[in-house]
Amino acid sequence: MSLPPEIFPPALLWLSNLVFIFLLARAIWFAPWRRLDHSAAQSNAVVGLTLGAFVFWQLSPGVRPGLHHHLLGATLLMLMFGREIAICSLSLVLLASMLYTHADLIAFGINGLVLIALPVFFSELVLRFSQHRLPKHFMIYVLGNGFLCAILAMALVVLATALLLAIFGSYKWSVLFNDYLAFTPVICFAEGFTTGMLITSFVAFKPDAVATFSDEDYLKGK
Repeated sequence: MSLPPEIFPPALLWLSNLVFIFLLARAIWFAPWRRLDHSAAQSNAVVGLTLGAFVFWQLSPGVRPGLHHHLLGATLLMLMFGREIAICSLSLVLLASMLYTHADLIAFGINGLVLIALPVFFSELVLRFSQHRLPKHFMIYVLGNGFLCAILAMALVVLATALLLAIFGSYKWSVLFNDYLAFTPVICFAEGFTTGMLITSFVAFKPDAVATFSDEDYLKGK
């Protein structure tokens, strides 16, 4: 799902780098690193899930440049650790993936904005909406904030990628639909299922590893 740099004008690539590096620097500065120091469960989880995300990002079948899918893990990491640490973790995954595949780092920013910032901020928005407008219930958390939100976040990423490829690339909409968008339901369901399964497992067996979940709010008295 990575965007190839050769289809974009240099000015857009550099602007994307500046914007994403600003978001990343802000995330590093405001991330609750002390929380990881005081929680072995969270520190172990962030290492394990970051490595797992790197592996999943390498499993990206496709037939044309830019037209391939892979699991993101953005919703899961946001629920597990919050927005800032999720951005930091996924940025490390993106950088490692680009170095591993010898991709041009000039595209780091535009890929970061689409593959990381977009789904992480969307997932945080859905979480805040559910916390303020919906009952705090265990099933709403795992199915709404986990399964359904991950599906929608992946769909947003796919649509944003398709739009950028259609606007700046040489792909016609017929090619994008047949070779890319047609597989959207499969990758969206896979993202939702994986996120829902893992977040359910964590809140059931290691709730102290999930920063956005509280037994007091979601389980007590339910």
